[in-house]
Amino acid sequence: MDSNKKYWKGLEELKQTPAFVQKSKGEFAESIPVEDVLNEAGLSTKTPRRDFLKALGFGVGAVTLAACNSTPVHKAVPYLIKPEEITPGIPNFYTSTFNGQSILVRTREGRPINVEANPNAIGLNQGTDSGTAASVLDLYDESKLKTAQLKGQDVEWSKLDSTVVAALNAASSAGKQITIVASTVNSPTTLAAIAKLTAKYPTTNLVQVDAVSYSAIIEANKNTFGKAVVPSYNFDKANVVVSVAADFLGTWLAGEEHTQQYVKNRDHKSLKNGKMSRHIQFESGLSMTGSNADVRIAIKPSEEVAVLISLYNEITGSSLAGGIATKRAQTAVTLAAKELLSNKGAAVVVAGSNDVNIQTLANAINSALASYGSTIDLDNYSKQHQGSDAAFTQFLTSAQAGQVGVALFLNSNPVYDYFKAEEVKAALKKVDFTLSFSQRADETASELTAIAPTSTFLESWGDASPKEGLFSIVQPTINPVFNTRQADQSLLVWAGDTTDIYTFVKDLWTSTILAGSAKNWNAVLQTGFEYKGAKTASSYSFSGNVEAAASAALAAAKTVVGDFELKLYEPSAIRDGKFANNAYLQEVPDPVSKVTWDNYAAINPKDAEKLGLAEDSTVTVEANGYKVELPVVQQPGQALGTVSVAIGYGRTKVGKAGNNVGQNAYPFASLVNGTIQFVAKATIAKSTRIYQLAQTQTHHTIEGRNIIRETTFAKYLKDPNSESGRFTDKHKTYDLWNKYEQPGHKWVMAIDLNACTGCGFLYCCL
Repeated sequence: MDSNKKYWKGLEELKQTPAFVQKSKGEFAESIPVEDVLNEAGLSTKTPRRDFLKALGFGVGAVTLAACNSTPVHKAVPYLIKPEEITPGIPNFYTSTFNGQSILVRTREGRPINVEANPNAIGLNQGTDSGTAASVLDLYDESKLKTAQLKGQDVEWSKLDSTVVAALNAASSAGKQITIVASTVNSPTTLAAIAKLTAKYPTTNLVQVDAVSYSAIIEANKNTFGKAVVPSYNFDKANVVVSVAADFLGTWLAGEEHTQQYVKNRDHKSLKNGKMSRHIQFESGLSMTGSNADVRIAIKPSEEVAVLISLYNEITGSSLAGGIATKRAQTAVTLAAKELLSNKGAAVVVAGSNDVNIQTLANAINSALASYGSTIDLDNYSKQHQGSDAAFTQFLTSAQAGQVGVALFLNSNPVYDYFKAEEVKAALKKVDFTLSFSQRADETASELTAIAPTSTFLESWGDASPKEGLFSIVQPTINPVFNTRQADQSLLVWAGDTTDIYTFVKDLWTSTILAGSAKNWNAVLQTGFEYKGAKTASSYSFSGNVEAAASAALAAAKTVVGDFELKLYEPSAIRDGKFANNAYLQEVPDPVSKVTWDNYAAINPKDAEKLGLAEDSTVTVEANGYKVELPVVQQPGQALGTVSVAIGYGRTKVGKAGNNVGQNAYPFASLVNGTIQFVAKATIAKSTRIYQLAQTQTHHTIEGRNIIRETTFAKYLKDPNSESGRFTDKHKTYDLWNKYEQPGHKWVMAIDLNACTGCGFLYCCL
C-alpha cells in the first residue's frame, strides 16, 4: 500500500510554480551546446556543469581536433634517484590528525590529495565531515602568506625572531602580561611549548576562547558537580533522546561522533533486533537533527527555558514556576517525560543554549534520570571545547588598562568573530606588541604588529588530545609549500630552546605519553594514536540551585521576547568561518535549505506572507544595535515569530573565495551573565532589493514519481516488509538480469536510509 503523504523539496515544488514545472519537465532532456563548445572559443565557452561533464564525455580529443590546435608536448622528467617509498601511480598513506580526529592522508608522488577517517582509530568514534575532507585544499591556497611579516612587510624569520624576543623581554622587565589568545588548545606539544615560554617569561598566560562558545556547559558542570569539563555524550546508550535546541547530529559539540553513536540504535541491525531509539526535538529553526527527530516541536528561543522547567517538573514532581504555556509543546513535554522516566539510566536530555542557568536545568534533569555514568560521562570528558568567554573578557579589560605588553593570537580571529570588533581593536592599540600565527593577513592579523604564519597540519609535526586518555599524532605529508614555520617551533625559538620540532614531539611522546605503553615511536607513526583506555564512568550527585537557575533563565528569556526572535547558528560546512576561503565548503549545500555560497534569513512562510515577501526577496534584520540586509529563505518548520541566521559568513580578509560572501552575523550576539548568547530580540523589515540564492533542493525531482517508502516502527515489528512494496505471500518472480560469472572487483554502495541523517556529505556513508 502506497503512502498517502506528499513530499516536496521546496515551496516552488509544493506550489507548482511555472518556473518549476517548466524545468522539471525537461530535467532529463538538457541539450548540450556541442556546436558552441567546438567553435573557435573552445573550452572557454561558459556552460552549465552538467553540459561541461557531457562535453568531457564526448571527448576532449574530439574538441582538440575540431579546434585544430596542436597537442601540447609535456616532457616527463624521471627521478635521478627514486625515493624508496614512492612508486609512481601508487598512493602512499600517512596517519595524522585534523581537529582532533585521527585521519589517513593519501598522497601521490609526494602530494597530499585526500583525507579520510582512520578506520583503526580507537577511543573517538567519529566519521569524516566535509571540513575534514576539504582541509587538503587549504594546503594549495595561493592567497596564504609566503613568509613572515613585520608591520605589513615581508621579513626574514631571523629579523622577526629578534623583534619578538625584544618585545617579550621588554614586557617581562616591565611586569606586564604576555598573553597567548588561542582557540581551544588540546595539543600536548603546543601546551609544552607554551610551558617553555612561560618558564622563561613567567608573566605568560594562555587565554582560550572559541568563536562558538560552550562556556556555559563547563561552568554549569563546575557549579553542579565540581567538574569544569565538557562531558562525553553516549547517544548509543540512550533509548530516549530529548534535545532542546541542540543540533547534536550537526554542529553541536561533536556532530560526527554523535551521529556514529545515534545511528547504532536506528540502523538496519538495530531494527532487526526489534529496537529503535526515540528522539524528541524542540527548536526554533529546522536543523539537521530536528529533521531526523521522531517528534519535533517548533518553539521560540525564549521558550527553551520554559520547556526545560516543564520537563523538570514532570520528571521530579516539582512545581517550578514558568513552565511552557503552549498546549502542543506541553503535550509533547508530558509524553517526553513519561518516556524518559520509563528509560531511567538509558535516557539523555541535551540543551544547545550557552546560558549557564539553562545548562544547570539540563544537569538537574539528567541527574534525576540517572544519566551520569551511563549516557553522560564526566570522567572520559571531551577536550575539544575549552574556551572561556569570561577569560577573554578579562583579557580585553587588562589590555584596555595597559597591563598587557605582548599579545600572541593562535588560531584566533576576534576582530571578525567577537561580537564587539571595535572593542577588540581599541584594546589591541593599548598593547605594546601584537602578533598573529595566522596563515594570512586576516581581520585580526592585519591589525597587528607582526605575523608569523604557521604551516598547515599537512606540513607539521604535532599532536592532539581530543578526549581524556586519547592522544593522536600529527605528522607531515609534504615539506612546507611556502616559507612558513609552525607555531610550536616559533614558541620554542622565542623561549630560547633550539630543539627542532620533530625531536621535541618525539621526546615528549617517548618520555610521557608512551611511558608504560607497548607501543614505541615508530608504531605510533603507523597507527596514528595512543589510547590509554576509558576510565569507569561515575555517577554524580547534583548540587546546584534549580530554583535560582530557573528564575535567572526566565529573566534572561524575557529580554529576547518581541515581534521576532533571532537565533544564530553554526552552519555545517563553513562552521565558524575560519575556513571560509575553501571553495569546496562554500559549495556544499546546507543540509536543510540546500543553499550554497550565502547565509540568509530563514523565516516561516506565514511570517513571509505577512511581511509581503516573495521568492528572492530581502529583509533588513536588526538586533542589538546591528543591522544587515539578507536574502530570505521561506523555511517550513521555522517557528512563527523567529528568524535564523548563520554565522561564519561576511569575511573581508580571508581570500578570493571567501571575501564578501554573505553577511557577518557575529555582531548580533551579546554577553549575558558572563557568556556569549546567540539569541536576541529582533526587528525585520522588507527591503526593495531582489537577491537570488543558489539552491540545489529541486534537483532530481524524478519527474514527480513516488519513490519514497516509509512505515512506522510498530508496523515494522509486525511486518518487516510493511509499506516497502514487497509482498510476503509467495508468487513467481522474474529476474531481468542474466546470471553469469563476473570475475574481479565490483563497485557498489548501499546506504541505510533509516540511519542516514541527510548531511549531504557522501563520506559519512562510506
